[in-house]
Amino acid sequence: MVFARIKERIKKKTKKKQDDIVNNVPSLRELIAPDGLEEFADRLLVGPSQYVRVFALSTWPRSIWLSWLDDIFSIGSVDLSVHINPVPDRRVVTSLTKQVVKIEAQRIVDTKRGSIVRLPELSRTVADLETLREAVQTNRDRVFFVTILIAVYGDDEDDLNQRCDRLENILARKATQARALLFRQVDGFKSVLATANLVTSEFQRNLSTGGAQAVFPVTSSTFTHPSGVFLGHAADDTPVFYDAFIGPPRLMNAHMAVFGPPGVGKSVTLKTYAGRLVLDGVKVIIFDCEREYRKAAANLYDGQVITIGPGRVSGINPLDLEPEADPDTGAVTVNISDKVADVRALFTTAVQGFANRSLTAQEISILEEVVREEYAARGITSDPDSLYKPGGTRLNEEGAYAIGRVKKQMPTLSDIHKRLSQKPGMDDLATVLKIFLRGNSLGMFDCETTLNLDSPAVVFDLYDIRDEFTKLYAMFVILTWIWHEFVLRYENRKAILIDESWMFVKYPAAAHFMEILARRGRKRRLSLVVASQFIEEFLAREEGRAIIGSCETLMLLRQSPSVLPQVVEAFRLPSGAADFLDRARPGECLLRVGNTFTTLYVQPLAHEWPHVTTGVAEGGGAK
Repeated sequence: MVFARIKERIKKKTKKKQDDIVNNVPSLRELIAPDGLEEFADRLLVGPSQYVRVFALSTWPRSIWLSWLDDIFSIGSVDLSVHINPVPDRRVVTSLTKQVVKIEAQRIVDTKRGSIVRLPELSRTVADLETLREAVQTNRDRVFFVTILIAVYGDDEDDLNQRCDRLENILARKATQARALLFRQVDGFKSVLATANLVTSEFQRNLSTGGAQAVFPVTSSTFTHPSGVFLGHAADDTPVFYDAFIGPPRLMNAHMAVFGPPGVGKSVTLKTYAGRLVLDGVKVIIFDCEREYRKAAANLYDGQVITIGPGRVSGINPLDLEPEADPDTGAVTVNISDKVADVRALFTTAVQGFANRSLTAQEISILEEVVREEYAARGITSDPDSLYKPGGTRLNEEGAYAIGRVKKQMPTLSDIHKRLSQKPGMDDLATVLKIFLRGNSLGMFDCETTLNLDSPAVVFDLYDIRDEFTKLYAMFVILTWIWHEFVLRYENRKAILIDESWMFVKYPAAAHFMEILARRGRKRRLSLVVASQFIEEFLAREEGRAIIGSCETLMLLRQSPSVLPQVVEAFRLPSGAADFLDRARPGECLLRVGNTFTTLYVQPLAHEWPHVTTGVAEGGGAK
């Protein structure tokens, strides 16, 4: 008896604890209900400072496709509510039969009257209805009632109206119309909430199984572009597409900065991204310092590899000139002044790195004078025709002739050095620059240009260059040459990927040149991809921060704990970003596009894996 009373008392206490636990769990209504609600004719005020307007899809296009509504998520602060209810097959077949009889009767009447204007449309409608009826009767398809509601949120009325205008513009491009639920905003808002409760149902549309599937979003609601390349999957496992060239207002420029220490998947991510750019029709130039892109270039990019090394003639002349069309006016000129500035920056960086000193004002002045004199000696002016000589003249000892215009021989570094040596007071500078002439260890660019960039992707292999300064010098020369031979001449979309670009920020002139390249390339449909293992090199210098600031897109892979606080502060990352960047898996990154942040997991596809994974590089280089 005593044990029975004890058992009953324990049972009551246990039940009381369970009731307390249940009572402490918030209800679904408490979780989703706003702080308050004030109704207007075409909007609601939910909470202290947030407005919402609910639309119902009223006019649909004749045919829809997978992800056809995904564009609306680019507006931001949008909820899409899709209500789907199956229609009984018997009701569907009866209704379709009535519609077929009605339209067929109209077609017969029009035929007898000789009115042929609507006959093709009526015949096509009858064929569509009969096809659907047969599919339902044979259990190959189903029909559903579908209602789509869209809730747009804004911080104030102006923000709300701007977002709603963008929504209507996007839908108009799809032959679709959405109506604001005037004086029914509360009913619409209840239908949008995650309660599966459709309060307003006058905007139903009949869809087959395929159509019902197409109304569901398939891309990330956090971030995606309607065009571009597939980058990877967001945290909700939805695919993310990125278009560097989509332009304002979604993206102010096409440049990207990628940072991640060794072992976090930076190289695999870059190789995968480069391959998908090529597939999307973007021409890509890659600077490969570790011999990691050879296999990908041969098997994924259909590209060519150009090996640059000490004592090896590169076939690149940094003094080459090409006609340049002004992106605003279209006027074509030869911009000698910009070429002089490029040569000055190149020599400034070369002397700084090799002789550990800056150029004097006199040296800079005479150097510019020498470069201009070399072009003037060949009759080269701002006129594009001055770059060519007429054909028909004897070109070589074999007696070969050219038909049409022939490009003049451009000055080389030896020509500049020879003329510079003749100037008074330039002996010291001439001595310093002698190592950059042909036959010496840094003379790989003292030659005429023999290379072409006709492949979809061109990889400059710099692995054979061991010391840091020589590698920087080579990259600087190639960049100046690429600007004239590639960026100015190729009008379509193009990208330059510079891996291990941290070397540039250590030299102010080189960093300034890269910043100018990013700024001028924006009007030339150029996407500059700056990648580095050492983000601290960029953050510690004003030049490095300027380069990052010129990149609208930022990709941060897992960061070292020692630099993590600096990274979070420098980029003003949202809360939780530090924890994510500290534990991210290889290939997992934080993607910032404009002011939008999202997490991203970049994973190569099955056919890409063998060509982008890390291993022993061809030629013996460790990847």
